[in-house]
Amino acid sequence: MKPYNQLNSFWKKKYGKRVQRIPVSTGLGCPNRTKKNGINGCIFCDPTGSGFAAESPTVPIEEQIKTMIQRTEKKYGEDIYFAVYLQSYTNTYASVEKLKHIFDRLFIDERIKVLDISTRPDCVEQEKLDLIATYKDKAEILIEYGLQSVNRETLVDLNRGHTLADFIDAVLRTKKMGITTLAHMIVDLPQDAMEDVVEGAQILSALGVDGVKLHSLYVVEGTELDRRIKQGRYDLLPFDEFVEREIRFLEYLDPSIVIHRLCSEPPKENAHGNWGMLKIEIIQEIERSMHERNTYQGKRFTYLNR
Repeated sequence: MKPYNQLNSFWKKKYGKRVQRIPVSTGLGCPNRTKKNGINGCIFCDPTGSGFAAESPTVPIEEQIKTMIQRTEKKYGEDIYFAVYLQSYTNTYASVEKLKHIFDRLFIDERIKVLDISTRPDCVEQEKLDLIATYKDKAEILIEYGLQSVNRETLVDLNRGHTLADFIDAVLRTKKMGITTLAHMIVDLPQDAMEDVVEGAQILSALGVDGVKLHSLYVVEGTELDRRIKQGRYDLLPFDEFVEREIRFLEYLDPSIVIHRLCSEPPKENAHGNWGMLKIEIIQEIERSMHERNTYQGKRFTYLNR
């Protein structure tokens, strides 16, 4: 048994069979990718907007989905469900009319049970949430919000372009619409201390987010993060510190929150990270350490007075 609330098990229990994410690129761009303080977007963001697993946005959306479904069937068979994952950049960065045109084209297979929309907390005006909520009769709607850190100075240094207040507001409004919410966190940011990691888990638990994606910080060539490292202005944390932070985060996190990811997977080209380890090796080490310590998600979840 996993020492945390793993996504695959959660979805299988909920839907009765495997649910596999299939990435789809909308090509919508990002409002933060305009130069601020000489930096174009978040200091770690790669040119693809973290969408390197998807097809080119020049390929029609219906064709992208068909291709991804065929690839997935070859690996897992046809008796599965799908989560259409709008992954790269900011997938609410468009007019309501344009978003509707995109969303209307997604449900081409009755096995699509989840619409997973990745976006920014400062790019979900209420009329966009109203539109997204109209698709709840077609699938479970999941909105992923990038947060990364709860420390104000860290958010500024990362050039995130939003505040913790923006994130809290977005989550509360999204939950009010009956839409599943998810937060992205990077636990091994050198700007943050362990106290920031713990507070992040506490804030997400207090807000009642439904899911969390934990990321390990990797470096893509040509990014501001890459430049800082080459200039000796930024040092990545060692692997043992990442494991310590990851476990402490999970210990303070509400055990009902679903863990969608434990670490990142860098692009295969022009990038480095994860301490030269495979993603599965990192996950196995985290799980091994948790079992060895007899700890688990929510072990320290005793701080909410409800």
